[in-house]
Amino acid sequence: MNLIKLFLLGASGYLLLGLFDLAQIRKKGLLGRLLSVGFLVTALPYPLMLIRYKSPHPPLLGMALLTMVIASALATIYVAALEIPLSHTGAGEVYCRGSYARVRHPGFLLHLVFNGLFSLYLYDRAVAGLCLLYVACNLLLVTIEDRVFFPRLFSDYDHYTTTTGFLLPKRRGHR
Repeated sequence: MNLIKLFLLGASGYLLLGLFDLAQIRKKGLLGRLLSVGFLVTALPYPLMLIRYKSPHPPLLGMALLTMVIASALATIYVAALEIPLSHTGAGEVYCRGSYARVRHPGFLLHLVFNGLFSLYLYDRAVAGLCLLYVACNLLLVTIEDRVFFPRLFSDYDHYTTTTGFLLPKRRGHR
């Protein structure tokens, strides 16, 4: 599969996730469940790239990088898809504990780390460019979520934005 098709596949996943958020706002439960396939679609290009490209690194370095790629992928999946459903009980309220206590979009940061490590592991300019485009798609999605979708979805989101940083923690004074 060429890189343009891989980009379109991954980018369509981000579009599905945006539509998933919209379905949540419109309270379309079944449609939201169907659109949650966007999580899987955003992940599909990575194993396809692993099949097409091989790491040029010596075995020990390659294994160390692959271990970090897997760890960052698992952390990204946990934060983006599992932490809130497993930990949050208040429907319609912002989840502001765990990794969401300091930044509003910790999944984006982990996704950035994952893409950086994935690019290093395969060490290919085209793969690095594709990973950069996926990070840009994710940044666009979290920005739209932060500015448009989440204030409509959560009544206390505006307060959350005043106390918690977008991508970096807000500086807090001495208490």
